[in-house]
Amino acid sequence: MGLFKRLGRQVEQFKQTATETAEGDADYRCRACDARYHVQHDRCPECGTEDVVATAPGE
Repeated sequence: MGLFKRLGRQVEQFKQTATETAEGDADYRCRACDARYHVQHDRCPECGTEDVVATAPGE
């Protein structure tokens, strides 16, 4: 396997891990599509619904 291909896979794995960790600590989530955010939105940027709520600790 080439060096750049291996590095590309490692970078992608790091991005996925970072995204999952950030979403796990999010303070708000969309009930419709389960997108998670650290700041409150009036509408979900992912699906457009107004069903954005604060998450419970550990949720």
